[in-house]
Amino acid sequence: MPQKNIPTSQTRTHCRKFFLTVFLLFLFTGIPSAVYQTPPLLPGKRAEVGPFPVPRMQTTSDPFPMPEGIRKQVAFWKKIFAEYDGRQVVIHDSWHLEVIYDVIDLNDPSSRAKGKTRVRLAREKYRKILENLQWDTPQQMTEEEGRIHALFKDIPESPRFKKQDAKNRIRTQIGHADSFKASLIRSGRYMDRVKEIFEAHDLPEELAHLPMIESSFNPLAVSHAGATGLWQFMKRTGQSYKLKINEKVDERRDPLLSTRSAAKFLKQNHKALKSWPLAITAYNHGVRGMKRAVKQVKSRDIAEIIQEYDGPRFEFASRNFYAEFLAAVDICSRHAEYFGDIEMDRPLAIAQVKLADHIAVETLERYTPITADVIRELNPALSPSVFKPGNLIPKGYHMNVPVGQRDAFESAQAAIPDTLKYKHVRRDKRHRVRKGQTLSAIAKAHKTTVKAFMKLNGIRNPQKIRIGQRLKVPGRYVTLDGKKSPPSKSRTSKPPPVITTRHRVRNGQTLGRIARIYNTSARAIARLNALKNPQQIRAGQLLKIPEG
Repeated sequence: MPQKNIPTSQTRTHCRKFFLTVFLLFLFTGIPSAVYQTPPLLPGKRAEVGPFPVPRMQTTSDPFPMPEGIRKQVAFWKKIFAEYDGRQVVIHDSWHLEVIYDVIDLNDPSSRAKGKTRVRLAREKYRKILENLQWDTPQQMTEEEGRIHALFKDIPESPRFKKQDAKNRIRTQIGHADSFKASLIRSGRYMDRVKEIFEAHDLPEELAHLPMIESSFNPLAVSHAGATGLWQFMKRTGQSYKLKINEKVDERRDPLLSTRSAAKFLKQNHKALKSWPLAITAYNHGVRGMKRAVKQVKSRDIAEIIQEYDGPRFEFASRNFYAEFLAAVDICSRHAEYFGDIEMDRPLAIAQVKLADHIAVETLERYTPITADVIRELNPALSPSVFKPGNLIPKGYHMNVPVGQRDAFESAQAAIPDTLKYKHVRRDKRHRVRKGQTLSAIAKAHKTTVKAFMKLNGIRNPQKIRIGQRLKVPGRYVTLDGKKSPPSKSRTSKPPPVITTRHRVRNGQTLGRIARIYNTSARAIARLNALKNPQQIRAGQLLKIPEG
């Protein structure tokens, strides 16, 4: 008879394991799903899925990370913004920012040239030391050479920025602690509205601090390259985001309109680059430049790009822009730790009214509760020429008015006679250039400006007009009643300002500070109180305050 296969002990063990596995699978698949529901998470606890504890997953990430590779840059800019003031010049390495050779304190305000000379001599001194420094033999160094050598002690050698080349990387940086503090105080006027606009565009509120490093929150700021306003838009960029820029209006200077454009601009940067560190750096270096950087370095990490990208124009300002931003955000969010208790400017309480017609400032001053001083103060986008007799605020302009006076302004504006509101400019005259005539003489004859002739006729060089050339003459404004007449060049009488309250001057108060309290201007208070010298107000003096 054939012998039966008798299971061995090893075979029996395998069988037991198999049946145990099947039993466990059946057991767990039969447990009700409620057992697996995730309980509410408690701070600092781990999430549990079913009976097996797993680490809690990170659902959100910081949109503005600080990689280890840029921490020293951020620390440097915190010192510049909060430690060193405008009378101190920091001499440092332009790549390794933690290497600070010296801080020149220009305490002598009587001789600026002397200060410049001190800085120049200091630069020459450190260049000479670095030129002759024997990096590999510190035992043979002088005390000063040893000090300089020690600054690089913990810095690893960079393939792009070697220690031996430090003599070519000496840079000076003026401190900004005093101006940064002033900017922080000034930011109180705009910060609430900026954050409100950014929230409406679903943008992180930290971006509201970007003007701290762009314009110091000064809407009239203009860079050497022509960038203008809170957000430092170049002309082409401003126009591409629908901001009007002409001889009468530059909406880059309007705090609300420019902020709305900045929100769209930043959102577009982020959409293109998928990273806030890259989008912020693109604010300085451009989206195309940052795309080239990502492609060359093969990384989207801002620290790696700063370390490795050597593209055109990616120099000191671009390399440090994101680090400056992080430093500014930290200082602004913890300003009491850096500057102590400071009193911010009162938030700007304004509303915008779109003008339906061309209208003169003196007409608005005469018929509405808004004075010319208030118009000038709240509307930095208007050119100074608009306030001259005979000129008009252009149709379609978004007029900033005190929020509490918006309804009164709109009602009063609607009641202005049609003869003082202008619907358009009629250009129906032409001038034939005669021998010997210049464009300035022609403009004078027609009671207008050379600039107006150039713009209307597309003239780039006013010297190049020719005999027989027919020029369009800038026309006159046409009133709503259909009559063609120029705006009056005589000042209309001003109604007396409405007095809302009286203020007793306290010790240490200035007229500017008092004006900010009541949302009016120092000039308006001085005029109402017939102050010959606004600087000489005294404690206890009772001032009449015009309606803000």
